[in-house]
Amino acid sequence: MKIGALTNDAAIDLGTDNTRIYYKGNITDEPSVIAYDSIDGNIIAIGTQAAQMLGKTPEAITVCKPLKNGVMTDFELSCRMIQGLLGKTVGGVIKPRVLITVPCGITDVERRAVCDAVRAAGIKEVYIIESPIAGAIGANCDVTLARGMMIVDLGGGCCDIAAISLGQTVVGRSVKIGGDDFDAALIKYVREKHGLLIGGQTAEKIKREVGCAFGRERDEAAEACGFNTKTRRPEKILIHSEETREAYLGLLDKIVAEIKSALDETPTELLGDIMEDGILLVGGGALLYGMAKKLRIELGVKVFLAEEADMCVARGAASVAENLDKLAETTYVYKKG
Repeated sequence: MKIGALTNDAAIDLGTDNTRIYYKGNITDEPSVIAYDSIDGNIIAIGTQAAQMLGKTPEAITVCKPLKNGVMTDFELSCRMIQGLLGKTVGGVIKPRVLITVPCGITDVERRAVCDAVRAAGIKEVYIIESPIAGAIGANCDVTLARGMMIVDLGGGCCDIAAISLGQTVVGRSVKIGGDDFDAALIKYVREKHGLLIGGQTAEKIKREVGCAFGRERDEAAEACGFNTKTRRPEKILIHSEETREAYLGLLDKIVAEIKSALDETPTELLGDIMEDGILLVGGGALLYGMAKKLRIELGVKVFLAEEADMCVARGAASVAENLDKLAETTYVYKKG
């Protein structure tokens, strides 16, 4: 994906499921996965190559995601993954300034950990930007206006909800619900209803093909391959779209409740702007069929799905990275790490 390539600066959209890196006009997209030797700790693969090993390795090889719910659960592995992905994208000769996205609700300790992880890759100058602000910029919104806007960033590991004005998050919260939780909910549902054990990749495939947050006009079905716990044999069954909606319902209700709470906390003047303009959805999770319609009905507020919603945060971070020297400090669009 081309952006501009005006500077030597880079941007990282560090996600639980995918890490997107912008450098010199291009955005690379790789799974946030790392594989290493369980005995000596040597790294075997990162990104796409490591993701292809999930669930298929011998005991001597461990494959994992070093981030969960938008934060690093294993600092060392996160550092090594970031270093490897940056090395593949940027190379090792010139070390650029790096802007990295973070959830809006992380602690100062978690924020410092992210910056330290990037510095461990040899980067001296690190900047951070909250994911909802980057998502708004990537959706071509002017976040510097004295006007309230609400962004909901549905990612793989968390859901960021932010009311923004004058380039700042006025009300923000990060809910530990993401695409991985939807997969886990479907795995549980299929096990309890059909007695079939399926894996995460199968659950994600079903989510992409027939998953829905609001009922589809026509019921659709996807094939699920798994292990029947009663017959003790492999089995194939069809999972219908309505079943996915039932499996996801509890998570969707929690997201609705969190958005309502954020709206309750938003100052009246900004709330009026949001009620007039609506709520913008970004992030890969926003692409779940019927998500915008489900939220619109439950909240009683206009809800819009951004174009290329899954790329908005990375695209916004790339735009900010290209203009680091031009941004006035008073905009508070980015903060130095």
